Amino acid sequence: MQVGAVTRLPPWRTLAIVAAALALLPLPAVTAAAGAAPTGVVANAGAANAGAADYATAIGKWREEFDADVRSGGWLALVGRYELAEGESSIGSDAMSTLVLPEAAPPHLGRLRRHGRWIGFEPAAGLGITLDGTPLEELAQLATRRGEGRVRSGRWSFAVRQVGDDYYALVQNNDNPAIEAFKGTSWFAVDPRYRVTASFVAYASPERRAVPMMHIDSREFMSSDGAVIFRLGGRTQKLRTFTTGDSLFVMFRDRTNGHGTYGGGRFLEAPLPSGGRVTLDFNKAFNPYCSVNNYVICPVVPAENTMAVRVAAGEKYPGE
Repeated sequence: MQVGAVTRLPPWRTLAIVAAALALLPLPAVTAAAGAAPTGVVANAGAANAGAADYATAIGKWREEFDADVRSGGWLALVGRYELAEGESSIGSDAMSTLVLPEAAPPHLGRLRRHGRWIGFEPAAGLGITLDGTPLEELAQLATRRGEGRVRSGRWSFAVRQVGDDYYALVQNNDNPAIEAFKGTSWFAVDPRYRVTASFVAYASPERRAVPMMHIDSREFMSSDGAVIFRLGGRTQKLRTFTTGDSLFVMFRDRTNGHGTYGGGRFLEAPLPSGGRVTLDFNKAFNPYCSVNNYVICPVVPAENTMAVRVAAGEKYPGE
């Protein structure tokens, strides 16, 4: 979950990677160590091979869509993150601005005003500034909800987003060189043994946790209804989950972190449990978007979600 250039899920989690559901081959829970041969007897090798090929194709399509989201979803366009204080703040590239933008930005975009949860913006004249696509010429309230409140001037834009009790102006430049420099994501080979069936153990009552965020001091409140328990790498694993709309969100660390995968851990989305069971597909494990842009805000993986095994599945990290 991440707060960044694009907001497509609740405020602390702006990541919606693939909208289309994929019909995947049902597979047994993983009980063998990574790299060991799967157990069980294959009654129809031809059908199994065809099913595995369909599964790999579906994962490949999912990864292509993920890659397209990284490239065009606005994450690489993010060039600034500014905490918004109470009162009035000027914004622009002029060195005397309260919020100093990169030098290529307009010198004076206007003035932001914050009074508690009320956020307003008064544009500078003559820049053709728009708010959510509508010309803006006077002070207006800015929505902080996902998909709203975007102020734009040419190739530059910003939106104010809430993280916990704090507010941040997140600035984009659609000509940021990082967009052109992005060469795509890198993944482990698809391995169906990393698609596991887990038991979902609900807590006695839902928990609302203040989760620390990377790169900032703010904490975001996240809803946690239970944990998943499964076998992986020859061991029983237990991970806390968080609920985001119609899906589960899992953050985890494993022994590949800093050794081929992102040092801060990886994320995974899963469907809501049905009948006390849920499928976790680590072939879809992905790096937080702060791994490609430090201005993106991501939650920190809970210490309890550390697995003492290698998860050689999902997204790799080139370290650049």
